[in-house]
Amino acid sequence: MLRSTRTGGGYSLDSPLVKPVMEEIEALVARVGTHPVYGYTHCLRVYALAEQLAAMEDVTYDTEILRAAALLHDVGLYKAYARREPADHAKRSALVARRILQDWDFPPQASQAVIEAIERHPPGVPGGAASETVLLKDAIGLDYLGAIGISRMLAMVGTEDDVPDIPTAIWNAESLRQKIPNLLVLQSSKDLAARRMREMEDFFEDLRDATARLKLL
Repeated sequence: MLRSTRTGGGYSLDSPLVKPVMEEIEALVARVGTHPVYGYTHCLRVYALAEQLAAMEDVTYDTEILRAAALLHDVGLYKAYARREPADHAKRSALVARRILQDWDFPPQASQAVIEAIERHPPGVPGGAASETVLLKDAIGLDYLGAIGISRMLAMVGTEDDVPDIPTAIWNAESLRQKIPNLLVLQSSKDLAARRMREMEDFFEDLRDATARLKLL
């Protein structure tokens, strides 16, 4: 059973206390989140997917917590906040996000919920019961699948040390296609994943036909 982390005295995006902070967070990520794979547009897709899943599952959630978590979940990967420790990018992003939220006086209880969602967002990491955490986690998983998932893997070529060429990117995309669906929590996520997996299967089959089973890639 999912639960929203909204507590008594919750805040709304229309609140004079929170709305300017959310605008600042979005402006910040739009400015520094230039990475082609983990940047601002990825964050916007994730948030839109999370909202779609919530509607499909009829799940209640706290809008500003989910949006802040979606915008900041990869902030530790951006050059503006580059740091070596901790090595886990989710924990690193959580540390950076905590500082950002504190600096802008984001409500403490809401901040903690944002941090929890960020720490638990990677597929495969144990999740929590908060609806914002589950929605964020599944939305991030879905963004690895389908045409957009393949595009993201290809965008890593030359930008990530462990993705030196297109064959490696294709191998990574195929690996994620096999792994991610088993890590999704919500039935609606699994339904969307099935459609995205078919997109990937069609692409891979066409690619194999055009490259002598990838030998000419």
